[in-house]
Amino acid sequence: MITEELKLRFEKIIELNDIDWSMIDNIVQKDANILRPIKGIAFEEYFKKILRKNINNINIQDGEGDSDVDVYVNNLKLQLKTPVKNSTTKDKFVGVALHKTHGLEKRPHNLYNSSEKTFDFLVLQHPESGIFIIPHNEIPKHNSWDGYLADPAKIEWENKRLNNWGVIGLDSIDGKIIDDRIAPKNSLLPFLSKETYLEDYEIIEMLCKPEYFRAAVMGLKGNLKEFWFEEYLRKQDLKVIQPEGPYPKYDVAIENKNGYKIKIQTKGTSKNMCDIDNNKIGVEIMGTHGRFPNRGYKRNELDYVSVIISNHQLPRVILDNKLHFILLPVKDLPMHYKINKGDFFKELDWNKKEYSDVLYPNIKLKLNLNNKKEIEFIPDIDSYGKSNGFNIIAEDSVFREAGPYKLDFIPDEFYN
Repeated sequence: MITEELKLRFEKIIELNDIDWSMIDNIVQKDANILRPIKGIAFEEYFKKILRKNINNINIQDGEGDSDVDVYVNNLKLQLKTPVKNSTTKDKFVGVALHKTHGLEKRPHNLYNSSEKTFDFLVLQHPESGIFIIPHNEIPKHNSWDGYLADPAKIEWENKRLNNWGVIGLDSIDGKIIDDRIAPKNSLLPFLSKETYLEDYEIIEMLCKPEYFRAAVMGLKGNLKEFWFEEYLRKQDLKVIQPEGPYPKYDVAIENKNGYKIKIQTKGTSKNMCDIDNNKIGVEIMGTHGRFPNRGYKRNELDYVSVIISNHQLPRVILDNKLHFILLPVKDLPMHYKINKGDFFKELDWNKKEYSDVLYPNIKLKLNLNNKKEIEFIPDIDSYGKSNGFNIIAEDSVFREAGPYKLDFIPDEFYN
């Protein structure tokens, strides 16, 4: 059972009040990029749960955040993984992704060095039943990158290390299948319970843990806000269109009565850029991976950025527990100050034509009450300053005079 206290704690983390549990289940079910990391951390929780259920007073400790160790058992370092469907062949191999999710993202830097034993055992959930416990020196090596572990690594379906608990000092259960994988009944989160074998309260407790925020909750939080915004647009009798093609830069589009498609990127506010006491908010407009300038959004890729604002980030004149938004026309947003200065910054990509319209990623705004006492936001130009002698916001940037942006206002072009 999810207690009221746990529900409120979770709502504070995701910045969404009066949560509808079915909305979480629907979002996770539709988006593999959200489900995958949640299943990964859920396996950690499930693994600890079944061990404690089968062995009294077992010595288990959690690993630390973005480290290579997820769990310590009997002081042995374990890295836990769930199988990758695309590299798994039934009755032959179980595929597992073996690359670092922190630090440098390019190969071979994101691969594990086979001679550096940063963890002792790879613990891998079998697709059907049981758990592999594979010593580090038995993990397959990479075919292309000498001295590194394979990624994906393929483990034999009937490997001798399946349920080989004895190698980590658990002789009493060696060879036994201890993961019953029974989905809880009468769940408020039926899909997630079926996928993780955890009770509702265990799933939400897990998502409330700070160490799991970046891996699993950040994506869920963003998708919940996207879902809320799309539903809001539909309620305004607007024609909502889903993105087209692989890796679209926009989250949702509106087709107005003239057949014009308006592309919108939805972003939540960035906590480290908000100063609630001084009525300031900020939002980061950039991709989740890679380096600049490639990581940046380009002006020609979007029409609007929708900034979703939580009620607690607004003055006390609004007491409705709802999310709110402002729509920023991309034509108003500042260009990156490094454009055409690649020689100076020793980053020559900035001189390329393809990066000539990259947006500056940090958009800072301050609240303004107009004559009608309506809430609106304007650019907080004074908060930018200079970098290496260059104005972060160019003197001729339209952003300096842009706005105001009224709260919950939808422009006429969305309709006509």
